[in-house]
Amino acid sequence: MTSFLFKRGFSSFFSERFRLSPVQENLNVIREELRQIGRGSVEFNSSFLQGIGLITLHNPERHNALSGKMMAELADIVDKLENITKDKTNSKEENDLVALILSGDGNTFCSGLDLSVAKSHIMTPENGKKMSSLMQDALLRFSRLPLISIAAIEGYALGGGAELTTACDHRCISATAKIRFVHVKMATTPGWGGGGRLINIIGKTKALRVLGASELLTGQQAYDIGYADIIAKNGETINKSKEFLDPYVYFSPKEGELNAERKMNSVKAVRGMKAIIAKANDSGAQRNYVRFEHALFCSLWGQGENLTELKKK
Repeated sequence: MTSFLFKRGFSSFFSERFRLSPVQENLNVIREELRQIGRGSVEFNSSFLQGIGLITLHNPERHNALSGKMMAELADIVDKLENITKDKTNSKEENDLVALILSGDGNTFCSGLDLSVAKSHIMTPENGKKMSSLMQDALLRFSRLPLISIAAIEGYALGGGAELTTACDHRCISATAKIRFVHVKMATTPGWGGGGRLINIIGKTKALRVLGASELLTGQQAYDIGYADIIAKNGETINKSKEFLDPYVYFSPKEGELNAERKMNSVKAVRGMKAIIAKANDSGAQRNYVRFEHALFCSLWGQGENLTELKKK
């Protein structure tokens, strides 16, 4: 009986859809519209390691910037992960999943929105509103998954790429990496929910500086202000992320025995711990803030100063 109630409550919490705006009702339509725009891909490997999945942003010609197609594929992956956590799969690898690594292909994480796509398809206020609705929904649902996530940050995480990192529970950054919320330089504000999440990570004062002054953060600076959990050597963020996630997967691993035969933690227990944290952040104030952030972005995107900056790119 207890197990039934746990599963029922667990699933109902994570299956809720967050109502952001009237556009929200048409998210499936928006997703399919965006799927036709641009190149690149977002790939999910559920069997990357036992208990750990890998999500990879792949658009090397654009420094892994997100096209409309990639946004749709990211939303698809979140759908799949929600189904996995509801026991709607027979794959052992997926049933054992407790953690995720989000990374960019090659030597950079993500340079944000693919501006070549933005200029041709997402430059209008209405299309910007659609993009924001889909990405806020996808990243909100991603952050609420009962799976521990870490962003493996190499190279650059700029604009929307920086926002992506805030949707993860942890961040592993290369010593040579750079993070910058470039929104002010583009005469806009975060459109994917990254502003509020950044406040939760580093606090109001530091977030104001990082957002309002558009400060360029080095790996060391990101670590010093509490944005990153660990620093890795260049090219080693995925390996360091695996080590960091290991205690979530295995019970009390001994140093130097990460590849030894060890006892796995209870999948339900680890997922449950993440559920507690996610539920604590699911407040009315947060919901109001997400709506406000969305509305503010929509009031700026594709018009006035922002339109001028977009045309320069």
